[in-house]
Amino acid sequence: MAQIAFALVLGAVAILTERHTRMRALDQQITGRSDSLMGAIQDAEDPEDNITIDPAEVHVMREDRYAVYSESGKLIGRSADDQPALPSVGAMGMSKLRIGTVSYHVLRRKALRIIDRAENGGVGLRRPVVLVYASPESHVLHEVFEAVGQLLVAIVVISVVAAFTTASVVRKTLQPIRDLASAAQKVSPASLHFELPSSAMRVDELRPLATTLSALLDEVREAFAKEQRFVGDAAHEMQTAVAVVRSAIQVLMLRRRSEHEYIAGLEQLLQDNARVESLVASMLDLARFEQASEASTPSLNFADAAREACATMESVAETQGVRLVVSADDSVRTNLRMDRAQTLLTNLLSNAIRHSAAGSTVVVAVKNEAGHAILQVIDEGSGIRAEALPHVFERFYREDPSRSRASGGTGLGLSICQTIVNAAGGRIEITSTAGKGTRVTASFISA
Repeated sequence: MAQIAFALVLGAVAILTERHTRMRALDQQITGRSDSLMGAIQDAEDPEDNITIDPAEVHVMREDRYAVYSESGKLIGRSADDQPALPSVGAMGMSKLRIGTVSYHVLRRKALRIIDRAENGGVGLRRPVVLVYASPESHVLHEVFEAVGQLLVAIVVISVVAAFTTASVVRKTLQPIRDLASAAQKVSPASLHFELPSSAMRVDELRPLATTLSALLDEVREAFAKEQRFVGDAAHEMQTAVAVVRSAIQVLMLRRRSEHEYIAGLEQLLQDNARVESLVASMLDLARFEQASEASTPSLNFADAAREACATMESVAETQGVRLVVSADDSVRTNLRMDRAQTLLTNLLSNAIRHSAAGSTVVVAVKNEAGHAILQVIDEGSGIRAEALPHVFERFYREDPSRSRASGGTGLGLSICQTIVNAAGGRIEITSTAGKGTRVTASFISA
């Protein structure tokens, strides 16, 4: 449509320009034809008239009209038609005049005819006259459209062809975008499969968008898969915990038991129930830490958090015969809420104490290093096998494949630690040597 509108505007400009040119040419033609009338003005034989028009000397176009008036306003001659004579009164120069249905371009001018007479001894007679010459404008418009018509047709044809060509090019250009949009529309929670269109990959401008979208959907697909595994593992863990409690109750009910046996059985049930509560609490903590944001958190003194966590775990460590040592720089600060710092530290200390032998030491170190707040928990325990290290942050992962209650924990502690550190913009990693101990390092941006 834009091309057609441009063609119409261009055509209108061409018509106006050509009309102006033709009208100027008509002005010149009218001036020349009026000059030719001067030759037809003769000295009159009638004593009453000074001059007259010799029809034999008048040569005008068939459509044109003229009139010649004396200085006194008397009509001397006019074109032979049945229309009223052209008026002598009016502004001199070019003007427009409409007679009936015909529009005329009119020249009204004063002229001086000098007539040589033999009886005057060759002295010319000066005869002032008023010439009025009119030519219709209709033929000008006809000539304009004849001259511009072919140009207009060419412009319209070219514009229409250009419009269709442009539309075709635009459709072809936008096809990769439509293919990409169509492929994206097929993605749904029920089906996260995304087939990257080859047409989008061939366009340099679309390739980054397509690859980014594909990578994003891969991450979403991986996240969904993790959630599905989490739900499955959680269901398995809950089922196992509940089955243990049910089995303990069934064992107690198999036969009559002594008071001591009932008390021991109930104590075992309390331990199993505590484990179920711990599992549920860990799952809730993990969900809460994954959803909450660490934006705009207050500055935390990491050394105070480390000492408080060690004080909390001191009794557990004494029970296991493990000594806790804190080596903390009081100047170390980071943006982390105290409750999260305590959860992180107690989970790491719990793991370290659980896998440490009696008489060993667990060290909690807090220091500044290259603009980062570094937390390290170092134990001298059993360590982790090299093949198990890549999986230690996975939910419900235990190095002990039997997942027995003797192995302790819920399998969510390190997953919770990783979630807390990642939410704070930090990084956590574990190095370990089987039989020699484990070092957990969490790095945060210093406040």
